[in-house]
Amino acid sequence: MKRLRIIVPLLSTLFVCGSGIGAPRGVLAKETRTDHVVLQTQNLRLEIGADGQVRSLAAKPSGAEYVWTAAPMPIASVYRGGQMAVGSQENYAEHEVPAYRGGQCFPASAVSLVGDRLTIRFAQANVTATYRVTAGPYYLAFKLLSLEGDPVDRIDLVQLRIKRLPFLGPWIDVVYDNQFGVCLCAGNIQTNAGMSRHRQFVEMRAVATCEVALEGATAVLFGCPNPKERFLDVMEVVERDFQMPSGAKNRRSPVQEYSYLWCSPTVSDVDQYIAVAKRAGFRMILFSYTGFTQGAGHFRFNKQFPNGMNDLKWVTDRIRSAGLKVGMHIHYSKADRADSYVTPIPDDRLHKVRTFTLSAALDDKMDTVPVQEDPAGCAQADGRRILKIGKELVAYRDYTTQPPYQFTGCERGHLKTTPASHREGDVAGLLDVDDWIKFIRFDQDTDIQDEAARRIAEIVNGTGPYDMVYFDGAEDVHDPFWYHVANAQCRVYRLLEPAPPVCEAAMSGHFSWHMMSRGNAYDLNGKHIKSFCREISCRTAPIRALDFTRIEFGWIFQLYRDMGPDVLEYVISRGAAWDCPISLHLTLAEVAAHPRAEDCFDTIKTWEDARIAGKITDARRAMLKTLDPKEYRYVKVWDAVYRTEWTDAWGKGTFSDQEHHLFLNERGQYELAPIREVPAVADGRVKAFLFHRASQPDDTYVVLWANQGELNLTLPMSPEHLTVMCPFGTRLPFEKGASGVIVPVGSRRYLRLAGIGADRAIQILNEAK
Repeated sequence: MKRLRIIVPLLSTLFVCGSGIGAPRGVLAKETRTDHVVLQTQNLRLEIGADGQVRSLAAKPSGAEYVWTAAPMPIASVYRGGQMAVGSQENYAEHEVPAYRGGQCFPASAVSLVGDRLTIRFAQANVTATYRVTAGPYYLAFKLLSLEGDPVDRIDLVQLRIKRLPFLGPWIDVVYDNQFGVCLCAGNIQTNAGMSRHRQFVEMRAVATCEVALEGATAVLFGCPNPKERFLDVMEVVERDFQMPSGAKNRRSPVQEYSYLWCSPTVSDVDQYIAVAKRAGFRMILFSYTGFTQGAGHFRFNKQFPNGMNDLKWVTDRIRSAGLKVGMHIHYSKADRADSYVTPIPDDRLHKVRTFTLSAALDDKMDTVPVQEDPAGCAQADGRRILKIGKELVAYRDYTTQPPYQFTGCERGHLKTTPASHREGDVAGLLDVDDWIKFIRFDQDTDIQDEAARRIAEIVNGTGPYDMVYFDGAEDVHDPFWYHVANAQCRVYRLLEPAPPVCEAAMSGHFSWHMMSRGNAYDLNGKHIKSFCREISCRTAPIRALDFTRIEFGWIFQLYRDMGPDVLEYVISRGAAWDCPISLHLTLAEVAAHPRAEDCFDTIKTWEDARIAGKITDARRAMLKTLDPKEYRYVKVWDAVYRTEWTDAWGKGTFSDQEHHLFLNERGQYELAPIREVPAVADGRVKAFLFHRASQPDDTYVVLWANQGELNLTLPMSPEHLTVMCPFGTRLPFEKGASGVIVPVGSRRYLRLAGIGADRAIQILNEAK
């Protein structure tokens, strides 16, 4: 297999797998007995038999055993003859160690320790591995120094079979209960780690592969008392000692709590967007590179920013001077097909999915491309049928799968490249066109990613500081996925100064945990926002929380005209259950056109102010967690949008969940109430929800608004039982009519129906006209 000879040495200058330089060292226990090896820290004791089997992993000083002793596991294994390629993002399970398919596994057969050198023999494979073991007060580190003997494809540097505990954090590879936790993580980016879950135990592994690098791979093992409170403390030490990004520290940043307004401000309208953000209670404005550049790749400034960096700096400084944080959304692993990486001279460092050899020479006009290899399986969808031959792009219409093999119906000089003659034996590469066909992906085994990263860093560092960066398109890389997902992020992240405390991405590798300090957003479907939130975000948030990470309850892509405040309130309230933020993308035109924009902004601000002020108590969070814990499940971004299991879950059937309303009561205190929708009030022109208050158990309250414009709502009831309020606690007048009371309804307001129960209140609303 090819090795990544360029990338790993480049990264090692920043994220070095070290020996805990400057940190107090622990003790590598040396015992006179030769039948086992003992390694320990102040919190953990690891015992390995001379035969390579893990005998014990015990907490100190309690002595509590965490190894699954019913079926011991060797401390390490090597593999030969198989492969781990997943081929596409659909098959990449980012919360598990990539499966090794085919080939053979050879377990450790003997272990010995001399000084800080741990030697592991794999007799069946004719391989000997030598590690340097470092013991800090909090962790053990295992760095692979050499592999001698026959070649191998993969090594599980350290593997443990641990008793299954209540809490599993698969992203950072931690297993814990309320008393103690065990974490086995990578000590550098060339190392992967993860877990396989079974009913009674969990298998934890730190893994290295030959297609990235074997020697130098590092596993870090630590035990942590009181992990819910102290895990991030210990991980912060690990990150410091191994010169990794500060994921633990960044997870403590107050900015983690902030929701953001996603928009595209310019010099001329940034003040209007600032006003919208403040009105809605957002503490951050995030904008995409698409708002100020011509596209991904070289990120050249567009006409909206004629002064380039100076204009962007002015806009971002304007936002900061208003007391708001600034974030940026980027695509970083691919180029827009109109970018100069693609046209008029396509860069050789664009990724090719497959390559073919021309079986005959071509002139610059031929519309058939003959090749030696069978094109079966090549792209057939519109926009994806692109070959790169030298400096020319050729779009084909079809191909033959029987000799003579050829691509047919070819458009020469595609995407404004220049048609040219090509020799027999020249290479034609099938370009790696993105799922979003406007992009062409980079070859991560070249330095094009570093080149694009330097341009991104030039913009970010020159117009910063930024408190957030969204790494979009993280899945748009090639095998090995586990490595390139994290490494492409790293090649950008390591250049950002200062490093933003909040980063999010659509996909993550194990090492991404140290950079992506907040979990992903989802592409919420505009027609099924509530259902999508319940079926996807609400399932995933509690799983990511086990990895000490929030997710984002977004993206809500527009301020949709038919989206009332109840939709936003549902999403925000479910996020608040896990102390997670939301995001809303909008334009000034959408704000102007939305009939209930002010109500929507009131809703966001009420929840944001309460959540950030710590007013969403544990009891309130428990009320908001309406999903059965048995339904918690990590759902990938891709699966959420494209896999039938999930699209059917949120796209079919009627939404059903207990909704809640948060408001400031007559005493200026936050009050949270379960609400119940009364559908089709006034022939669907009015949206209405009932709720009750513990302080007024005999009364029924209604929060309602007109979906469009203003109207007079006639309620068949006596005026002495009615109070109309807006905001809550501030009375509004109403009229007495011939058949009841007449209430003006436009923006959101409250009704108090004194002494009237829920059933009668529903009847009144159903009869309202």
